Amino acid sequence: MSHQILSPHTMRETSRGIALTSVYDEMLARRELSVTGPVTQDMAFDVCQQLLQLEYADPEAEVTLYVASPGGSVSAGLAIVDAMRTISCPVRTVCLDTAASMGAVIFVCGDRREMFPHAELMIHDPLIQNAGGSALSVQETSRRLMGLRRTLSQILAERSGLSVKRVQTLTARDTFLTAERACELGFADAIVSPRKAA
Repeated sequence: MSHQILSPHTMRETSRGIALTSVYDEMLARRELSVTGPVTQDMAFDVCQQLLQLEYADPEAEVTLYVASPGGSVSAGLAIVDAMRTISCPVRTVCLDTAASMGAVIFVCGDRREMFPHAELMIHDPLIQNAGGSALSVQETSRRLMGLRRTLSQILAERSGLSVKRVQTLTARDTFLTAERACELGFADAIVSPRKAA
């Protein structure tokens, strides 16, 4: 089952008449990007290209990355994390809904991390995908998985201020964190204040 996010459009009156513009193009012009849906190689490639383009356009201006993702490919997610850490622009991350698994790691790696009041994070250890084949291939898959676990635990520990051991206790199972709890544990910096009372 594929997940395709349709791009909403806005209408603008120009000297040539009415023009339809993608909301995502307008967001890019405001230095805003989205990590929504599963983290895949294609999505990561697009986000990395956009980050590099925004750095080229202005190497000091902040980029905002909106995150609402169930996670996905660890290698693709780490490519986004590497791009965020490599560019000179500060990257603000905003969790809109649920940032889970690799989506949570991407969110946590922002320079300034904010969550909507009802957003949540879910962190856990990387999962085995298609662990079939010979005993040696399963052993190699397990070795690689433990390496990824160490890498992700180290990133979460660095970004939260928690010990690696504490992080691994949290990620040993699916751990859901409200915005308040994420701030308490150091995975987020602030909660976006509602403009109006509910």
